[in-house]
Amino acid sequence: MFEKGKLSFWDLGTYLTVGCFASFAGVFYMFYGLSIPFPSGAKNLKDFSGSLVIVVPIVFLLFGMFIEPIANWLVKHIEKLGWFKPREIRNKESLVNKIKNHLPDDDINSVNLYRYCKAVVELKCKNSNHDIFLARFGFYRSMSVLLALMFIINFFIFKCNAVNITVNFLLAFFAYQFLKRSQVFKNHMEEAIYYNYLALELSKDEQQ
Repeated sequence: MFEKGKLSFWDLGTYLTVGCFASFAGVFYMFYGLSIPFPSGAKNLKDFSGSLVIVVPIVFLLFGMFIEPIANWLVKHIEKLGWFKPREIRNKESLVNKIKNHLPDDDINSVNLYRYCKAVVELKCKNSNHDIFLARFGFYRSMSVLLALMFIINFFIFKCNAVNITVNFLLAFFAYQFLKRSQVFKNHMEEAIYYNYLALELSKDEQQ
């Protein structure tokens, strides 16, 4: 999501941060977990430090772009299971009913109501907090999948001892918590769009 050559909250909070974490985790498993010899020529990279400052963040960004759709697909299936099902917004029904009273067309039903409200808010309210909630939702969702993947990999790479069992327990715990946090921010994101749309419509009514 590049906007006028600038990085958005989504690029920084989801793609870049997640790509950075996944890259360091991958390096750890390659050189420590699998005991792959560290390249002898790596010490020469310091001679290209100026270029690396530009190249490395781009690599992190692209890696994050690769991870995000995979995490999105996996979470959609995981959330069908009982423990992982997301909670609905508490006052969603009453909020949606209020918005339906301000819709310009009755054909805009509950199936595409969110997308319509989102399009209106993004068009008329450039400084809404939707992007912040979206970025945090994407970050927690991708991180939950990465932590769950690390949990699985650890069983095949490391020995089963007290330390690794503790580490795996923490990975599973944080993977679950991050998934739940992503669902919380998804609700915040949806709620913010509905309230912003409703505020725009009410201010329009007051002006008339």
